[in-house]
Amino acid sequence: MPNKAEYRGKNANPPSIAFFVSAILTVILDQLTKYAVVKNIAWSYGNPTYHFGSENQPIPVIDNFLYIVHITNEGAAWGILSGQTYLLTSIAILALLAVWLFRRSLGFAHLYGRIALGIFVGGVVGNLIDRICYGHVIDFIDVHLPIINYRWPAFNVADCGITVGVAIYIVAMFLYGDD
Repeated sequence: MPNKAEYRGKNANPPSIAFFVSAILTVILDQLTKYAVVKNIAWSYGNPTYHFGSENQPIPVIDNFLYIVHITNEGAAWGILSGQTYLLTSIAILALLAVWLFRRSLGFAHLYGRIALGIFVGGVVGNLIDRICYGHVIDFIDVHLPIINYRWPAFNVADCGITVGVAIYIVAMFLYGDD
């Protein structure tokens, strides 16, 4: 585990390549996976692939647990604020602005902070591209939890980026603080 001096990095002056590389890689991975889903899994309004009896069948990765699907989401997580594309787009833009404006106080001087915020920003940008281009977000990772008879809401790489970015940020700030 790096010590605090290594964590801070040699060049603590933002912006940093680590931030931009993390963000760009997250956006590229997100958009490539969504492109593959759009091109290879049919979708029609009222006939999403998560209905196992429909003509558009989910692709099983691990039977009864993990599927690849083509679902659209006009809301945020769990479909919250469904149909509020302009509001959600505005919130995403404000979040991006806030990260940039407050980057120094958010731990941007630390390598892990830059990487975490880059992954987070990449996730926000990935879903923002969908909202601007399609008016909804494309979700395709479908997890079923048969033990408790629950189907987790479908998600995508951008959602993973947002979650993982925040998790790395919290752990890094907990371990290294803001010194």
